[in-house]
Amino acid sequence: MTACSSSAASTSEAESSGYTVEVEELDVTAFPEDYPLIPADDFAAAFEELKAANLSGDATSYQDVADMFGVDGAYYVNNDYDAGGVIFEYHGWYADNDTNVVVTFEVSGDNLDMYAYTGNGIS
Repeated sequence: MTACSSSAASTSEAESSGYTVEVEELDVTAFPEDYPLIPADDFAAAFEELKAANLSGDATSYQDVADMFGVDGAYYVNNDYDAGGVIFEYHGWYADNDTNVVVTFEVSGDNLDMYAYTGNGIS
């Protein structure tokens, strides 16, 4: 998964709880020091729920994903991707056992629509 910086301002920062990952290039292993790491078993259950909801089309928004994991994700600042005027953002959720998931959201006005995800250390 790669990302390019964009000068476009994020419209969704107000939707998250303020967790941010300050990296120049997308680094899925980086997370904020103050992030409330999710217990590994809870994280694994939420990841299974995410996979099932993705297949059924039930996971469509940032809030859907945040509800599954029980905490807001961390926004990777400086890593928005501009695909010809369509902006994508990356948000990560992190477990206490070094696994995580990074979800790509398409910015649609004030909404973040789930686009794709990748699990790291979990499948």
